[in-house]
Amino acid sequence: MDFYGLTDSPVTLVGSANECPECHGVSRVANGSCIGCLLYTGMKEGEEVTADELGSALQLLPLTDYRWRLGNYEIMEEIGRGGMGVIYRARQRHSRRIVALKRILSHYADSRDTLIRFRREAEAAASLDHPNVLPIYEVGESDEGVPYFSMKFAPGGSLQVVGPALRGKPREIVRLMAKVTRAVQYAHEHGILHRDLKPGNILLDAQDEPLVSDFGLAKWLDASSDLTRTLTVFGTPGYIAPEQAEGPAANLTAAADIYSLGAILFDLLASRPPFLGDNAISVVRQAAENPAPRLRSLVTWADRDLETICARCLERDPASRYSSAGALADDFEHWLDNRPIVARPVSPPVRLWRWSRRNRALTAAGLGCILLAITAVLWQVHGNRLETSLRANQLASRSVTVLPFLNLDTVHADEATTLAVARTLQTNLSRLGPARVSPQIEGASRWPDTGYLEDISKENHNLKSRTVLTGSTRLVNGKLHLSVRLMTAGNGEIIFARSFQSNPRPNAIPALVASITSPISSLLNATDWPSISRTEKDPGLKDPAARDLIVSGRQLMFRDTIQDYDRSISCLEKAIDLEPNSALAHAYLSSTEASRAHFSPDPEILKKAEKEAETALRLDPDSREVLRTLAGVLYLRGRLKEALEGQLRAIEVGGPEEQVAGFRGMVLLRAGRPTEALPWLEMASHWASSPGAYESLIGDCWSFLVEDQRAQAAYMQAMNLRPERFDGWVGLCHLKLLQGDMGGARQLYAKYSPRTVGANLPGNDNSPQELLAQIEFFSRNYDTALELYTQLARDEPRGGVSSYGAMSYSSALGRLRQVTGDRAADLFLKEELTRATEFFQGSENPADAYVLAALEASLGQANRALDYLQLAVSLGWLDYRSLQLDPRFDTIAREPRFREIISVLINKVTGLKRSAGQSANLATNGD
Repeated sequence: MDFYGLTDSPVTLVGSANECPECHGVSRVANGSCIGCLLYTGMKEGEEVTADELGSALQLLPLTDYRWRLGNYEIMEEIGRGGMGVIYRARQRHSRRIVALKRILSHYADSRDTLIRFRREAEAAASLDHPNVLPIYEVGESDEGVPYFSMKFAPGGSLQVVGPALRGKPREIVRLMAKVTRAVQYAHEHGILHRDLKPGNILLDAQDEPLVSDFGLAKWLDASSDLTRTLTVFGTPGYIAPEQAEGPAANLTAAADIYSLGAILFDLLASRPPFLGDNAISVVRQAAENPAPRLRSLVTWADRDLETICARCLERDPASRYSSAGALADDFEHWLDNRPIVARPVSPPVRLWRWSRRNRALTAAGLGCILLAITAVLWQVHGNRLETSLRANQLASRSVTVLPFLNLDTVHADEATTLAVARTLQTNLSRLGPARVSPQIEGASRWPDTGYLEDISKENHNLKSRTVLTGSTRLVNGKLHLSVRLMTAGNGEIIFARSFQSNPRPNAIPALVASITSPISSLLNATDWPSISRTEKDPGLKDPAARDLIVSGRQLMFRDTIQDYDRSISCLEKAIDLEPNSALAHAYLSSTEASRAHFSPDPEILKKAEKEAETALRLDPDSREVLRTLAGVLYLRGRLKEALEGQLRAIEVGGPEEQVAGFRGMVLLRAGRPTEALPWLEMASHWASSPGAYESLIGDCWSFLVEDQRAQAAYMQAMNLRPERFDGWVGLCHLKLLQGDMGGARQLYAKYSPRTVGANLPGNDNSPQELLAQIEFFSRNYDTALELYTQLARDEPRGGVSSYGAMSYSSALGRLRQVTGDRAADLFLKEELTRATEFFQGSENPADAYVLAALEASLGQANRALDYLQLAVSLGWLDYRSLQLDPRFDTIAREPRFREIISVLINKVTGLKRSAGQSANLATNGD
């Protein structure tokens, strides 16, 4: 491996272990014993130990006496060093994972070029997710400000080290190179050139799988700048392409990496690179001036196909090499499968072309004669070609790709509407001039069903059009509601949006499309789209001071604490003082105030939140961000129908995205519509920037439908994808609780909670502690439950309404104080009932009505409790299993109306399964 120099160590000395007199090792365990000697003593004589077994043993040893520490890593030993950097084998302190840790020299930390190169390596490698690209785990800085990053530890060494052992094994060499080449093709597809491929940068893991490393010279294909070109940074002579040494970095293409792959293959087969010299300049000059030597002139046992592959990669002209790394990988695999390779020896015409370049004068004379002979013919076809070219340019500038429209009612692609819009638009635009409209229907396109903006931005080079048209359909009060958005193919920027409503008659789509043909045609003829752009039109984003306050306020709101809510409100109010017409500032302020009031109920703050929401909507009724934010405010106010409608309006205006899809799925779930919530949550999961973010909510949907096997699978998936989070195992524990298995719930809690409880909980989320309190409460361990709920209520007196089973802290505490003999419990419950009745007035959230029912039941008001319980059911409450177990309802559990409500809920859940057409396919659980 080729690492950059590092001669001092800006790390913290945590031990003073002396060198072992027996094995000269310096690593010790806590009692001072040498690790090496302990391992040697523990092995049987003659026993071989693999790198994985040794690594596992080192992970288990309590090595509290490590010599070096860098950040969260304990340095075990140095495994590589160069002129400016060093690699250590290290162990992450908490996870105990063995990693490779790379850092640069502290006195190079002020070198701009060195830092750019180091950060480039981390950014490039971290952006790639491929089994044969060395993964980056973490990027950080030491206390002295020297950057470092950790990566997977590859114990098998590099191809530079193991290359001699592969001598005479062409199939093994080609197998490795095929995987390396696929990884390089993956990097090219993601816009990254490596520019320093060589045997030392191809590592091998414990299973001898190759890993491409050291992206220090990586270049983004769309970047126009580069580091200063010196011999220390342009790559490694002998493996770099001639154009990489001679020309500007901005002109490099994937062909440069293909040359390097060919040089590596040549080195592995011939035990030397293609060119040798006394110095780097000599090697570079040879590669630029001379053809590469024939492989079989050095390796007599190599076959003709391998020689041809090497020659094709090492062509001096980049255009003569393989068209892509993928094409090279195909030939490797063809060779391994004993199939003909695509590359062939240079043909006679190519030889003639090369001869003509060496004999330019003679070639020019011959070409002159030929050109005179064909001039007359070319003149005749010139007019036709010019006309054809003009028409092609017009078609390119007036081209539209129609992506599948999203049916918001079914959450699926609406193929019929997509085709109808595309055909009608093609017909209408053609009347106004040349135009090309191309529909991308489901099953024939790589695009998502909905034309997700992020995908358009990332994959725009695959679109053969200038613009993209997509939209959505739904039925509103029996009428067809169609929304369309015209976007640039380059970055998905919306340049035109409109919504229509019509009776669902056969000619509805053509009539609606006819009304947008003229404005779309004008936009296709326009050249100044930036002046038409709707992005960042909010005045608060144009004022730098107001923009900073808006961004800060938004970030503080997501921390979910009272103190941060208050700080967020202060920032947003200052932003509004600077720019009163900022709809975003008013929307974010409304959202923060509603969250603050929900956290600690305050009717006055809620009124202010609603006023700010009205102001934001008046200032910008068509802003996706405003509509999405206001939907959140409406949800917190318990106005679920308005929140769901606001989410659909946000999608129609700005298109679908992960946050809106996930939020809509969660609101539908809270509204007791799990079968409708599932497709939205699955859509959000498909787009999720953090894998596993929505699996626990999907598990909740299945749990509400009493499909425990599917719920368990979803919770397990959440745990597997996000092991550092708690929502997966909390869902599993709650599932055990609903099944009446209190012991099983406690066992799961004891198994998983030490890894999560009290560590890195987001904001004020107390879900693990809430779950433990609920387990003890439902188990009738009242003294323990009282202690746990008292601790929870100390930090959040009004919390718990949105927890499993709507276990508000106040209602649980009131009931617990009753059963433990507290004479003031009834007074406490009455005060909480008065406060909750005022706060939840008009709410459509079934959890709010359920909390009121629990308070009334604890006070012995059976009829009022049952009335509220029936209201909760009518609003969407489905969780009859919690209701059966909940001690708050013990006082009315024998009432006939209570048993009737349980029966209604069971039938309601069964009906939901049947209406969705899933009952025959879903696992059935006993009620």
